Amino acid sequence: MKRTTIMAEEELLYKIEQIACESGRSKAEVIREALADYVARVEEESPPEHPLLGLIGVAGEDAVAMDLSGGRDEELLWAERDEAS
Repeated sequence: MKRTTIMAEEELLYKIEQIACESGRSKAEVIREALADYVARVEEESPPEHPLLGLIGVAGEDAVAMDLSGGRDEELLWAERDEAS
């Protein structure tokens, strides 16, 4: 874990402290859980792009098209889909 500092309204910090006391957890735990829930919701609404999709078109318009799959493109796509299931 990495330490960080945040600024928050006093009322919000007070509510976090109440939640921590009532649940027997530290304020840091409550804040970490809230941040994790927020990030999960944001990613659910707009999931991150598959990292390989960023490679599409990197060669530019003048590049010569080459099929590097060896004719196995559909086979590879189906295999990746089956692994994800």
